[in-house]
Amino acid sequence: MKLSEKLRIYFAVTGICILPVWFCPGVIGNTFGIFLIILIIAGGVRGVRFARTLEKSIDMMSDQQQFRRILLSSREPIFKLIAQREAELSDEIEKHYSAKVEDKQSKINSLQSQINPHFLYNTLECIRSEAICQGNKSIANMAKSLASFFRYSISRRENIVTIQDELNNIQNYIMIQNYRFEDKFHFRVDMEEEDQKALSCLIPKMTIQPIVENAIFHGLETKTGESRVTVRIRMTQDKIILTISDNGVGMNEEKLKKLRYSLEHGNDSASRAGDSGKAHGNGIALYNINQRLKLTFGDEYCLNAYSIEGEGTDVEILLPIRREMEQE
Repeated sequence: MKLSEKLRIYFAVTGICILPVWFCPGVIGNTFGIFLIILIIAGGVRGVRFARTLEKSIDMMSDQQQFRRILLSSREPIFKLIAQREAELSDEIEKHYSAKVEDKQSKINSLQSQINPHFLYNTLECIRSEAICQGNKSIANMAKSLASFFRYSISRRENIVTIQDELNNIQNYIMIQNYRFEDKFHFRVDMEEEDQKALSCLIPKMTIQPIVENAIFHGLETKTGESRVTVRIRMTQDKIILTISDNGVGMNEEKLKKLRYSLEHGNDSASRAGDSGKAHGNGIALYNINQRLKLTFGDEYCLNAYSIEGEGTDVEILLPIRREMEQE
């Protein structure tokens, strides 16, 4: 029952008790008089307790945890409700602050990585032109792929892109790795015709590439024989399920458990081996990707990992069906 309702009942009962005291002399009036005195004393005691708890809470407001404990320990339901609302508000503020910090840090990292990118692009274009002049198509294609990959990675574009943009970037990345590993890796996108509309939906930039990089360096690099990376795209009524699969070495239950724990707690989740290392190459941990997904779209949109030792690993990305970002 709300405090306002309790007060209305208290004053109503008190008022009812006053009437017999004034208009009913004798035993009835005396009985109601005693009951009235008890009501006034009880109300006064509750009022003093309420005031003491309120004063104590105000004095301890600088210590958030102590403030919350005092409210929760009170017998007054109103204080417990205040403590609950305060905790909920604190969580919302913390989430909003974390999102702002992550976005700011992402922008800082982006600016730090943009060390004269035009010099890089121009150099790669010169290499490509020289290769074409020498009739070396292999080097020309390699330079073109590198230029496209770096332009996408360090450009000043928005942090939210389409799934198609991410897949185009992966094509360049796989091409670069195949020059190094002599066409070892086979990459394909698997989707049904009705799921192709997912390609225009949004995803945080540089979400897929670090996962593919992990698949190559932790799952496929030491594997002999055919090495495959497959991106599967499926749409449900309200979600996009994007799965990056490899047929690499996989991991046992213990390593998979460490990976799943680190996805949520940040214990350098990028390492497929479950050690303290970060993702090979660009150092973007899977934990950071998981956090970016949650901060961008909500807690239900995240990464999930599955693996069978000797058969391969799947990393699942859950995304909303969204083609434009909601305004704050």
